[in-house]
Amino acid sequence: MIVVGRSVRRLPNFYTTECMVEYEFRLALVQDVERIVEIIREAQRRLAASGIDQWQNGYPNRQRVEEDIARGYGRVLTLDGEVVAYGALVWDGERAYDNLQGGRWITPVNSHYLTIHRLCVAERVVGKGYGRRFMQEAAREATERGVKSVRVDTHPHNLTMQGLIGSLGYLYCGTVVYESLRLAYEKAL
Repeated sequence: MIVVGRSVRRLPNFYTTECMVEYEFRLALVQDVERIVEIIREAQRRLAASGIDQWQNGYPNRQRVEEDIARGYGRVLTLDGEVVAYGALVWDGERAYDNLQGGRWITPVNSHYLTIHRLCVAERVVGKGYGRRFMQEAAREATERGVKSVRVDTHPHNLTMQGLIGSLGYLYCGTVVYESLRLAYEKAL
């Protein structure tokens, strides 16, 4: 069932003894902020434990999440009602992407694209496909809006995100500076 601004789906749950789970991809709400900040902190700790300096300087933070929600960018993926993933879907371009180095975008520079920022997944569901599900739902929303591509960037040492991006068909396009040097990817829809 598709509901305006969100999607609710039931899918097989391969990680518990239950046959089906219900997940929802929807706009993040003010009442989700505490849980989102908790998930971001979990992700920051995982990155630090892996020796990756991404997100170690106070970004992203509560203020950024509140701004995402106010602008309509924030999205959450819930699992049986609990927020388990967060990301920002930016529909009005990303200034840092105007200065791509060492390559080129798949779609024309002036084309309308979706940018996914700040994707993070709750500790208890890491490795269970919810980051993938979030990315797929974001691409579905972009397609429904008539957007022709999705762009995303990640830290050069964040091999987990690079693997996810690659497995979903995103192509490496070059580097950008967003917080620091980032690898930039795009997928045509």
